[in-house]
Amino acid sequence: MSTFLEQKATNEKCYDAVANEYLAWTGPRPTPTRMGLIDDLLKDLPAKAEILELGCGAGVPATQVLVSHEKAFVVTGNDISAAQIALAKQHVPGAKAFIQGDMLTLDFPAGSLDAVLAFYSIFHLPKEEQGEMIEKIYGWLKPGGWFLANFHFDSGDVRRDEWIKPGATIFSSGLGVEGTRAVFKQEQLAGFKLIVDKVDTEVVGGFEEKFHWIMAKKDA
Repeated sequence: MSTFLEQKATNEKCYDAVANEYLAWTGPRPTPTRMGLIDDLLKDLPAKAEILELGCGAGVPATQVLVSHEKAFVVTGNDISAAQIALAKQHVPGAKAFIQGDMLTLDFPAGSLDAVLAFYSIFHLPKEEQGEMIEKIYGWLKPGGWFLANFHFDSGDVRRDEWIKPGATIFSSGLGVEGTRAVFKQEQLAGFKLIVDKVDTEVVGGFEEKFHWIMAKKDA
């Protein structure tokens, strides 16, 4: 098994193990940057827009906001963790579907989605796969479709042991701010216009973290 697959298997095991603790940690503290950008995005989406959320976790709070919106969005959630998906089904029964598995293996018809959202999730892919993931998302989006996500501020690979609870190990990876920007400058993504490209600091669980936030729109 490759290192990448080992890391993904470790992340899956970790998010299974900490599912309830992670929900208790993050659910009551919706980060203002994320929620503000969601609000901005939803104003521009049509009623009954098809939305995919990558790394939906337990569905709290982002998926809940999407599904409960007055525009009646059609929402599909994805997460690598079966335990997280089980919680999402409980907390967001109105979603179209929840799909468990590695986001990079997902397959949607070209031009079928109005928006793809990915919060605190794409950076769990190895940095070598993140550009490929963004290209797949670009292909899935309809003309005029939207992509909203956050990425690591720093470049390099991160391993955290004893994350949230004893015995839980999590991997993440980043290209750095300029590295992520470089992905969006590739010729195959020339149709993406960056509407938001900023770094914000969050305080969650008693510590500060910087994230690089991107909102991009596909040419109509």
